[in-house]
Amino acid sequence: MTSEPGAVKAPDPYGAMLRGGAAPSIAVAVVAIAVFTLLDGSLGFAGSALASALVVLSTVSTMLILRKMAGLDPRIVFMGAMVSYFFKVMLLGVFLILFRNAEWLSPIAFAITAIVVSLAGTIGEIVAFTRVKTYIYDEPSSEVRS
Repeated sequence: MTSEPGAVKAPDPYGAMLRGGAAPSIAVAVVAIAVFTLLDGSLGFAGSALASALVVLSTVSTMLILRKMAGLDPRIVFMGAMVSYFFKVMLLGVFLILFRNAEWLSPIAFAITAIVVSLAGTIGEIVAFTRVKTYIYDEPSSEVRS
């Protein structure tokens, strides 16, 4: 499939949000892991590293799912986003129940890391989305059809 020479490429807001959220999330995760390792040793490392992995993986999975749904009816995309969010919350709930008595991680390191990494990623996604030029209509074609 070849594109026309003058064709305007549609922006990819989900790709931009994925890139915009990944960098601050990973940076904050690295800092949080280092801080909690210094403060609480291996327990802090385990809690912080696990929270970082869960938050980053769930954020990436949501953006990839939404990216696959791009171009569909906005109601379908919204439904997909809500279903994805529901399953992430349920998965986190199951995780918290299964590991509520885990003695191999610091629950404080886990909680604080999950919050700050999630906030950093969300802020990065918002900033990236505001910089994407999303078209609200299709550009007219340069060729006239009869």
